[in-house]
Amino acid sequence: MEKLVAVLAVISVMISGILIHTETSKAAEMNFSVSAVIPDNQIDKSKTYFELRMKPNQVQELEVVLTNGLARAVTVETSANTAVTNDNGIVDYSNKAPKLDNTLQAPFSKIAEMPSEITVPAKGSKTVKVKVTMPSAPFEGFILGGIHFSEKDDGDKKESGEGVQIKNKYAYVIGVILSENDVAVEPDMKLNTIKPDQVNYRNVLKANLQNIKPVIIQNLAVEAHVYKEGSDKALYSAKQDTLRMAPNSNFDFGIGWNNQEFKPGKYRLKMVASSGDSVWKWDEPFEIKGDTAADLNDKAVELEKDYTMWYVAGGVLLALLVFGLVFWLGRRSRKREED
Repeated sequence: MEKLVAVLAVISVMISGILIHTETSKAAEMNFSVSAVIPDNQIDKSKTYFELRMKPNQVQELEVVLTNGLARAVTVETSANTAVTNDNGIVDYSNKAPKLDNTLQAPFSKIAEMPSEITVPAKGSKTVKVKVTMPSAPFEGFILGGIHFSEKDDGDKKESGEGVQIKNKYAYVIGVILSENDVAVEPDMKLNTIKPDQVNYRNVLKANLQNIKPVIIQNLAVEAHVYKEGSDKALYSAKQDTLRMAPNSNFDFGIGWNNQEFKPGKYRLKMVASSGDSVWKWDEPFEIKGDTAADLNDKAVELEKDYTMWYVAGGVLLALLVFGLVFWLGRRSRKREED
């Protein structure tokens, strides 16, 4: 029971940050506000997001009130989004059509229905209804998602002395976490693909980490080291903590290549991930192919070229020239003595 209380407490802390106001500039101002209408099956009625105890096949309409304080109508785009984990190791509710994990059985975007947009009258309010239909099969764990609201872009642009500036766009997200029982699900993770890639045109090794259980992984710490096959000297390393993963999701953990070229060959990746009492360890081989390395190196910016082979080749050529010169001088000297 104590373990269950601890799990629920962690989830409560995590979800409390879901109701967010995202702004894209320092001068951001929302033209509308949102407020969840908390229903009777809310687990904790002090929360401002939806944390609901549901049943199999249950159909329920969630309500969110949009308020417009302007003297003009405001059109708001809405969507029910599935929570995923982005490559920064952050739970993300903003993506309307993300690539879903293959272990996710009931995405929130698939079980929730709502209008794609709504117009809120001037100095007025409007209630948006979100129809949620639970899966027919009972499940343990959590379904996590977010109800996303953003003002519709009218296509206008602001002129400035320096040219055209795109108008700022802001969004609200109200979190939704659904469960059917108090069974505590133990987290579990997998290491999937290991591949050379790029982030912002810089060489990075990406290791795909997967949360295969319907539970939120909180305070995730990851440490990774890359070795040349057969060597115990780490070439590249990365370490991050306080990461979070949505239920049944995956993300690419990046190991920076320090602006170095990818070199073809065989390597090993050693990783350790931990969350609370759970620890996962991996020691996996991988290979960087010559054509892949050449292609990525050609696209990379601020790449520090490795000229070692050129230096070696130049040294060998110089040695051959010196040897040839010595040999020629020796023969010339002997020839003079014979004459």
